[in-house]
Amino acid sequence: MVFTEASRAIAWKELIDKLRNRWVIIVGLTFMLFTLSIAYLGAAPAGLTGFKRIDTTVASLTSLVTFFIPLMSLTLGGGIIAEERERGTLEIFLASPVSAMEFIGGKFSGLLMALAIALVAGLGLAGGMLALKSGIETLWIFARFVFNSLVLSIIFLSISFFISIAFYERTKVIALTVFLWLFYTILYDLGLIGVVLLTKGEIGINLFSALLLLNPVDVYRLLNFISIGEFKIVVGLASVEFSGYINTPILLLIALLWTVIPLGGGYLLFKRRYYE
Repeated sequence: MVFTEASRAIAWKELIDKLRNRWVIIVGLTFMLFTLSIAYLGAAPAGLTGFKRIDTTVASLTSLVTFFIPLMSLTLGGGIIAEERERGTLEIFLASPVSAMEFIGGKFSGLLMALAIALVAGLGLAGGMLALKSGIETLWIFARFVFNSLVLSIIFLSISFFISIAFYERTKVIALTVFLWLFYTILYDLGLIGVVLLTKGEIGINLFSALLLLNPVDVYRLLNFISIGEFKIVVGLASVEFSGYINTPILLLIALLWTVIPLGGGYLLFKRRYYE
């Protein structure tokens, strides 16, 4: 993606808008509060409180992030076309010498910077406090968790751009956003459990692992469990082993495809609809 003066201006405007309406501050503080609460009170049902092992904290936070980040990213990017149409600024962009690549690239970059600032500020500050309590060696594991969380947010931001461009009416975008959030965070894994039950566990590790890669939320879970040295993944109520071909480089490649394909598809659709 080539960053021109126009795309940088659009990106900067998106970031400033999110800073002015305090979106970044609210999300950052929310992440920090949830992180510290789970780190300190995660073992409260067992009668224990205080900062525990970093792998336990990351495993607990993964469950929270898999629900929070997809919803946040989908809603953040889902209105990029509808909002411009309602404000009457989409026609201004289309009439100006701004290419489709500059418009989509600028919008995506601006929202991505807002997400990154909120995540790194919220999770990073909490991670620093955890390191003071649990030891400096925990910083690397927590840093990988923050990076993986940012990857997840990028994926769903990319998906939200495609939704916004394909279904630019706000009601349709909201409906599809809610459905995709439910599908990827809850329904998909329930379906996998159903497949395991119907096949009486004979589906095979390799096929099951391949099916996990079709869900970006499970890709995120796998990245986190590998980073803390756990070679199992919890899907719904089932704890399963995954195939040996699942490793960090493969998972990051799948995450890249999950980002490039929806965003690229949205760009091509936007260009065909408004520039041809």
